[in-house]
Amino acid sequence: MKKLILVVAAMVSLCSLSAQASGDYEVNDAVHHLNTAMINGDAQALEDLTLATLTYGHPDGSVQNQETFVGNITSGHVVYKRIDLIHAVTTVSGQSAVVREHFSATERLNGRFVEVDLDELMVWQKRDGKGRLVARQGYNY
Repeated sequence: MKKLILVVAAMVSLCSLSAQASGDYEVNDAVHHLNTAMINGDAQALEDLTLATLTYGHPDGSVQNQETFVGNITSGHVVYKRIDLIHAVTTVSGQSAVVREHFSATERLNGRFVEVDLDELMVWQKRDGKGRLVARQGYNY
C-alpha cells in the first residue's frame, strides 16, 4: 500500500511539473512573439499579444497604455533593430505568469540609435487560450 501511495504521489508531482513546464513554454513563446512583433512593427500582433488594459512602464516613470505602446512602435517613433532577453525566469501560477529578465536592445529613438539595457518584470495572463501581456515595468539596475 505504501508503494502505491508513493507511486501515485510521484505521478502527481510529475504531472504538476509537466504542466508547469508547458506553461513556461507557452509564456516564453508569447514573449518571443511579442519581441518579434516589436522588431517588425506588427500592429496586429502587438494588439493580439497585449490586453487593452495594458500598462507598460518605463524606467523614467512614464507609463503607456496599449494604444500608445503599439502606436509608438508602428508609427516609427521607436524602431527596434535588435532585442535580446537574458536570464529570463518565468513563474506560472494558474492562468497568470510573471517573467523577470534583462532586456538588451538597439533602438532608433527620435532618429538616432541607442543601446538600451534594463531589467524588466512582465505579467502575462492566459486569455482565450493565448498568453497576453497585462503589465510590464522596466527598471534600471
